[in-house]
Amino acid sequence: MYRKNRTGKKLRMLTAGLLILLLADVAAVPAFADQQPSPKDEVVYADLGGDGHMEQIYVVNIFEGQKSILDYGTYERVRNMTSTDKIREKGDQLLIDTDQEMLYYQGNLKKGSLPWNIALKYTLDGREISPKELAGKNGEMKLEIAISENPQAEKSFFNQYALQITAAFPTDKCENIRAQGATEANAGANKQLTWTLLPGTEKTLQVETEVKDFEMESISFNGIQLNMDVDVDSSEMTKKFGQLSAAVKAIDHGAKAMDKGAGELKSGAKKLKKGSDDLENNVKTISKQVKQAGKLGSASSEIKGAVSALDQGVEKIKSSVSYDAYKKVMAENGLNIDQLKQQNAQMLELLNQLKAQAGMLNEPQKSQYLAQISQGQKLIQGNIAAIQATETYLNSTAAGITEAQNGAAALAENYQTFDQQLQGAVNQLKELDLSQISKLTQGAEALSDGTGKLKSGSSALAQGTASLTSKTSGISGQVEEQINDMLEGIRGTDGEVTSFVSEKNTNVRSVQFVIKNGPIELPDKDPPAESPVQKQSWWQKLLSLFGID
Repeated sequence: MYRKNRTGKKLRMLTAGLLILLLADVAAVPAFADQQPSPKDEVVYADLGGDGHMEQIYVVNIFEGQKSILDYGTYERVRNMTSTDKIREKGDQLLIDTDQEMLYYQGNLKKGSLPWNIALKYTLDGREISPKELAGKNGEMKLEIAISENPQAEKSFFNQYALQITAAFPTDKCENIRAQGATEANAGANKQLTWTLLPGTEKTLQVETEVKDFEMESISFNGIQLNMDVDVDSSEMTKKFGQLSAAVKAIDHGAKAMDKGAGELKSGAKKLKKGSDDLENNVKTISKQVKQAGKLGSASSEIKGAVSALDQGVEKIKSSVSYDAYKKVMAENGLNIDQLKQQNAQMLELLNQLKAQAGMLNEPQKSQYLAQISQGQKLIQGNIAAIQATETYLNSTAAGITEAQNGAAALAENYQTFDQQLQGAVNQLKELDLSQISKLTQGAEALSDGTGKLKSGSSALAQGTASLTSKTSGISGQVEEQINDMLEGIRGTDGEVTSFVSEKNTNVRSVQFVIKNGPIELPDKDPPAESPVQKQSWWQKLLSLFGID
C-alpha cells in the first residue's frame, strides 16, 4: 500500500513538471513578425581535411546587451555556449530570452561554402605524399598552398576580406626553411610564417624545408574585413609622371622635326641621284668625244705632213700659179685641198666642243687645257685662212709665189708646234679617269635608298611618339586614380557587412573566418583507456531530472 502511494506521488510530481515545462515554452514564444534581427557578430569556423577540402563548418554568433534575441539561420544543430537559456527554432528563425550581458551560441550549418578554395599539396623528395603518410618522415619537403576564389560563395567576402595564412614549423624538425613572400618570426620552438593576401587575391604559396621526424601544427587561415588607415601622398609620384609626360611630348616634337628633316634629305638625295645620272650620261658623251679627239690627233698629223709637203712643193708651184694647178699638184702629193678645208672645219668644231667640257677638269689642268685648245683653234683658223689666202693669191697673181713659199715654210714651222700641243692635249684627255663618276653615281643611288629607309623609319617613329604622347597625356591623373583604387583594396571598406549565415540577418556588425586544417602528427602509441559510459535514454534523463530512479 505504501509503495503504491509512493509511486502515485511520483507520477503526480512528473505530470506537474511536464505541465510547467509546457507552460514555460508557450510563454517564451514571441511575436516574431514585430521584432527586427538582433545586432550581432559572426565568427565562422571551418575544419579542413589534409588536402584542404572542407569537412565541417559552424558559426559562433555573439550578442551583447540584449535580452530578447532574434536571429536567422539554417542549422543542423545549435548549442548555447554561455548559459542554459533555451534556443527556440521556428523554420530559419531562432529566439533566445536571456539575462546574460554577452551570449554566444554555436550553429552547425547544414551547408555552406567558404569564400576561398584552399588546396594543400605536400611532396617529399619530389614525390607527392598525403599528410598522414608524411608524419615522422625525413627528406626534402615542399608544401604548396593554393588560394583561389570559390565561385559558389558570396562574392563580397572574397572581394572585401583579407586572408591571413599562418604556418608554424618546429625548428627541431625543420631546417633551412625557405618561403618566398612570407613574414618570418620566431615563436618559441617554431619558425612562424605568415602571408597576408589582400581582398580579391588568388595565389599559390610555397614552403621548402628539410625535415626529420616531421610533425607540425595546424595551418590557420583567418579572414577579416580589411579596414586600415593608410594615407599615401601620391603628389611626388604624379609629379614624376607629369615630368615623364612632358618629356614624351618633347620627344614627339623632336621625332616630328626629324621626320620632316628626313623628308627633305630624301628629296635632296633624289635630286643628287638625278644629277649623278645626268653626269654619268654626259660621261658617255665625253668618252665618245675623247675618241673623236684621237681622230683629231690623227688628222692633225696628216695636216702636218701636208703642210710639210706644201713647203717642199712651192718650187713646183712656181711652174703653175693657178689655183687649179695648185690643187692638182697637192692631189698628186696625196692632199685633197677641199677635203682638208672640210677637216679643218670639223676640227675647229671639235675643239669648240672640247672647250665646253673643260669644267670637268681640276683648275691646273683646266687652265693648261683651255690654253692649248685656244692655241689649236688659232692654228686651225690660221690654216683655213692660209688655204683661202693661197687660193686668192694663186688666182690673182703669180708674182706672190715667193711670198707663198715663205708662208708655207712659216706654216710648216708653226703647225709643227701646234701639232705637238694638240697631241699632248689628246693624250691628257685619254688619261682622264671617268670611272670615279660612275662610283659617284653608285654612291648617290645608295644614299637615295638609305634616305628612303630613314624616312620610313622616322615616319614610324613619329607615329609611335604621337601615340605615346596621346597615351601619356593626363597620365598623372590616371596614376593617381589607380593609386587610390589600389589603396581602396588595402584600406578595405566601411560598407554594409553581409551575414554569412542568412541574408535576413541585416544587422551584422562583423564577420570573421577562422579556418584550420588538421595537424600532422604521429598517433599516440598507448592511447588512454576509456571508461565505459552507459548511455541513458531520453525518458531516463527526464526521470533523473525530477529525482525519479
